[in-house]
Amino acid sequence: MKPKSLSCQLFETIRDRIVHGEYPPGMTLPEKDLCEEFQVSRTPLREAFLRLQDMKLLSVIPRLGTTVRPIDIQEIRDAFEVKVRLEGLTGELAAERISPAHLQELDDVIREGALLLREGENDRHYRLIEIEGRFHEIVRRAARNAVLRELLDNLHFRCARLWSASLSEVVPDREIIHQMREVYTALQERNAEAARRHMEEHVHYFIEKIKEGLF
Repeated sequence: MKPKSLSCQLFETIRDRIVHGEYPPGMTLPEKDLCEEFQVSRTPLREAFLRLQDMKLLSVIPRLGTTVRPIDIQEIRDAFEVKVRLEGLTGELAAERISPAHLQELDDVIREGALLLREGENDRHYRLIEIEGRFHEIVRRAARNAVLRELLDNLHFRCARLWSASLSEVVPDREIIHQMREVYTALQERNAEAARRHMEEHVHYFIEKIKEGLF
């Protein structure tokens, strides 16, 4: 596997800090401070900033600075409308194209989630959100459509900030595991219709739970 570029590593680190609230909405991200923290020049950092700006996670204003964008509820609603349909298509394509290796990866992730619930760790909500994200990433790889994967990767992290902020108190952990198992079974049986339906239902479920958490 080709090693990740420095700008890609910075992009992923800063993206995850934004998604998990370490960098909250409105926070200014001084280039000088980040360059010192990561021991990098401004060039790879600015490349990472531009990618995060494209994902609607940062606002980069020349000569004024870089700030974390506020969460736009209407934008998130629009994103979810698209995400539901695309996740369904991903499930359908994955059911047709999934490999035994991908199925094993999905089974391992589900088992990891189930073990996490049995252990009852204090941060299990946030870890489960991360596990659920990995589950979807595997399904996207299994679908073997680079354009679809790129679109959904972008949508996932734009929506994930809202998930991290609102889901920890309202989403039953065991229900998430159950839904992932339903998707897994449909993919294992290569049932494209069921895979599409379960993927769409899973996203709809999260949407409703987010509404509960916010309103």
